[in-house]
Amino acid sequence: IGSFWEFVRDIWSQSYDHPEYFQAWHVGVLAEDIEECVDAGLNYCAVLPRFHFKSTILGHAFSVWRLLKAPRDCSVLYLSYSDGMARYHISEINKTIYRNPILKDMMVNRSPKADFSARFYLNKQPMEIMHGGLFSFKRGLHVNGALIADDVLRDPENPLNIGQLTKVEDHFMTESLFIPLKGVPVIVLGTPMMPGDLLTKLKDDSRFKYRILPALDPAPGRRVLMPELYNEEWLLQQQAARPKSFASEFMLVPHFSTESYFSEEDITKCEDDTLRNHPVTKAYNDRLPADQIFAGFDVGKKRHPSHLVIFKKSGDRIDEIHSSFLDGWNYSDQIAYLNEVAETFDISKGYIDNTRGELEDRGLDARWHGLHFTLKNKNTMAQVFEEFIHSGRLHLISDERQRQQILSVSNELKAPETPMGHGDAFFSIALALLACHETAYKFTDLGNAVDWLSAVSPGEQRGEGSNEEENKVAKLKESIVDKLKVELWENLDGNPAETRQQNAPNPTCREAMCNPSFWVKERNLCIYCGHRG
Repeated sequence: IGSFWEFVRDIWSQSYDHPEYFQAWHVGVLAEDIEECVDAGLNYCAVLPRFHFKSTILGHAFSVWRLLKAPRDCSVLYLSYSDGMARYHISEINKTIYRNPILKDMMVNRSPKADFSARFYLNKQPMEIMHGGLFSFKRGLHVNGALIADDVLRDPENPLNIGQLTKVEDHFMTESLFIPLKGVPVIVLGTPMMPGDLLTKLKDDSRFKYRILPALDPAPGRRVLMPELYNEEWLLQQQAARPKSFASEFMLVPHFSTESYFSEEDITKCEDDTLRNHPVTKAYNDRLPADQIFAGFDVGKKRHPSHLVIFKKSGDRIDEIHSSFLDGWNYSDQIAYLNEVAETFDISKGYIDNTRGELEDRGLDARWHGLHFTLKNKNTMAQVFEEFIHSGRLHLISDERQRQQILSVSNELKAPETPMGHGDAFFSIALALLACHETAYKFTDLGNAVDWLSAVSPGEQRGEGSNEEENKVAKLKESIVDKLKVELWENLDGNPAETRQQNAPNPTCREAMCNPSFWVKERNLCIYCGHRG
């Protein structure tokens, strides 16, 4: 039988019309990976495009090779999301063996009339490839040949929702992974569905060797994965015709990433490993006098959490300084928590989701403002969030749960309900950034005073003396402003207003409310009117 590479190339390939395809570069890479894993006692996870022999080699061929190499009776489990799909793979294995001039005489079928049973005799030893659905396979059964987990996440044409994907991951990691006996290899293959799904998690699992080979640029110096079947021109045509499905099925971009409001790259580029999550119980003092603190709070229901996020605006930089998920908290405790936050962080402004009014009339600190999640408000929040993401000013705490909850929100600003949340981090961050945007960046133009006078006195016609009248109004306005500034400034500490105005960042400022409390002397800046001297 030889090595797995020799078996695939010289024996398994004889079942097909074009055995030369099994000489392809990536077939050799996969075979060498498998041999390395078997020798080292590792499991294997492979992420490959559609139509590139993924199941043919790593599922079908590997199952049969393990039976042929077994010194005694042996069983392999072929696992898919549904038992029906696993039975399909068993049927394909039987057909491939029957077509193979070498294997059909070597492997004696014990159940020749059963389409979905792969039971054989090899050297008078019973061998079997069993089939099972991820959730339907009976606990307590074990195999000594291999476990093949083929598309347990289903596929992009019939995807699971995000809540189901989480259940798949939990079940596989706690149940399925322990079906094989100790030292028996587990082979996982499929198409990624979302950032952080099972296939992504296995990449960082020390028990697995991981390989991902997209159809284009699979390795340095190699443009096309399998030019023998799909050349670059054909692939680019498919990409132009169906960009989203091509991204998930051929370029192996997680399926839900093509539907999410932000890409994983958008979020990870904003994450800063140096940022630390400041606890609510400790006063926050790491701030300059001109720094501002903004917060957002997405109120959860009983079946999903609330989420709090706090940002510090220091100059043009926006740093996340706190993030917390509140799982299973009642509303009274949430109110007490938010009031403590307002005091501990001395927030400038915070928004809470007040769509259902759960926190109304419960004694919430006045620095928190309610916002109804109308379609217009949600779109505005998302646009502000996006503006900060791409501005380079936003810096987020690196947190897996927060990242996944941001990425779970779709282009339609909808999020699935999962045990980890309901897109809560997306909306709490958007609320905090909206508060920042409105307070620190948004200014309202009240218009011209003469236009206002004309609006409140529409019956008065402007005649030839209108210019003279405008001059009188302007002089009157200027004298009122001067009088207000003098009274306001002198009431601050009794010093002459003229002395104060000479020291102002803008000595010619005509804003009545502009006063020394808004001046940052170190930067010669007035934060009221934005003037820098």
